[in-house]
Amino acid sequence: METRQKKNVRSGLWIGVVVLVGAIGFMLAGYRFYNNRTSNGYQDYTVQKEQYYVEYSDQYDYWDVVTVEYPVLSGIAGDQVESVNTLLYDTAMEKVNYWHLFPNEEVKKIQEDYKIYSSDVHCEIPFHSQYLMSVHFQETYAPGSPVNFVHRTQRSVNVNLMTGEQYMLSDIFEINDDFMGVWCEQVESEGVYNDLIVNDEDTRETFLTWFLDEDEETAENYWLKPFFYLDEYKNFVIGLSYDPKPSKMINALPINNSFYAYFESSDLMPYRTDSEFWDWYDQSETTGEILACTDLHDNLWLSEDSSVWEYLKRVRGVE
Repeated sequence: METRQKKNVRSGLWIGVVVLVGAIGFMLAGYRFYNNRTSNGYQDYTVQKEQYYVEYSDQYDYWDVVTVEYPVLSGIAGDQVESVNTLLYDTAMEKVNYWHLFPNEEVKKIQEDYKIYSSDVHCEIPFHSQYLMSVHFQETYAPGSPVNFVHRTQRSVNVNLMTGEQYMLSDIFEINDDFMGVWCEQVESEGVYNDLIVNDEDTRETFLTWFLDEDEETAENYWLKPFFYLDEYKNFVIGLSYDPKPSKMINALPINNSFYAYFESSDLMPYRTDSEFWDWYDQSETTGEILACTDLHDNLWLSEDSSVWEYLKRVRGVE
């Protein structure tokens, strides 16, 4: 009886060792797979541009002309693809959703006087690596009328393809007075906004509160949203959009509702946070394929060749 018990114990120990060795081998294989995926990232994915298109539907009491271009990511094996594509689509449709498709009570009241709602969105993916994708959206939209209420704005999405995480400007840079000094100096030197933005204390303080969304008075009438995107050389475009809220729906507002400037990556190194974004960024190399929209419609009211621009140029001096 004692001999049989010893044999059973030895057999049990042997089985346990085999199971343990197998488990360790499985864990090591899994680690090697994950580590290899992390090292190599995603090389062969595709981004197909598509367009949400509506022209004079009969669903509303006003005309609507909507042309929204957005990217669709494929070729990545992971649950994050769905969340990334949802983020990209929702970002592209941001103004259309707010002013048109899903209005709140304040917007519904304005819609009673709508004649035409029109929006034209274009997207570019200037930087796309095995780890990161940077998407830039430019929109011209006209709630109420494509003559009296025309606005041009920008926004962006910067996403980690490995995890689906989105990075905001404040995630990757320390937004403080020194940072705003670099930003204001670059904006001033590019000269796009004439003397509107200069590198002095008052301007830095104002824009710092806007970048941090701490100006409650201005926020009553505008959405203040910092944005950034990467160009093909891994340098940065950093800006701020200030889109009017319904409370600011008045004639003759400025058409261009964003400020931005280009920055060499090396000039911004002192302001890097400890975000893991920089680990992915430093290893990133361009890969992936971007495909143009196969059936891209021009917006009847707001495309580059629309006659509304001639009218605005003649009446308001808009370039």
